[in-house]
Amino acid sequence: MHKRTLTAFGVAATAGVLTLGLSLAPASADAAPASHGHRTITIEAIEKGTAINLVDVAPADSALGDQLIGTGDLTGRDGRKLGTSSFVGISTDAKPRTAELLTFAYELPGGKITTAGTAKLSASGPVFDERFAITGGTGRYQNASGEVRVLQETVERAKVTFEIQR
Repeated sequence: MHKRTLTAFGVAATAGVLTLGLSLAPASADAAPASHGHRTITIEAIEKGTAINLVDVAPADSALGDQLIGTGDLTGRDGRKLGTSSFVGISTDAKPRTAELLTFAYELPGGKITTAGTAKLSASGPVFDERFAITGGTGRYQNASGEVRVLQETVERAKVTFEIQR
């Protein structure tokens, strides 16, 4: 299996679509190819929310169906902007801020990746630390699989790690 590692720390909103403007040159590669000829590309980033909106649906005393919609900027360790992000989160529990169904779309160099999954939200510590399934891709990421880990530190900031198999 070939493994490529990219490091770029940036910031995101609660869940998001990222636009990365970085080269996917390998930082390291394993010598032995995978049995299926797949390789893994790892991208680490920080995502920072730039616009977040909460849509509160009736009834007012329940969070079920409330939506969190947002966009963000993705930056590297050096502070250089790598792209943007967008997401939609829908509350799946009547209690405020306890569980969400999240959809992300990431625009990466050479294509796009979409992800989806659920998150249990915490009242203390990080908002959530979850892994989301890669559900599709275009361009360079057509037929991609794998997962994206989102460590949502605050509503406006997340560490995002892509583990993309192609």
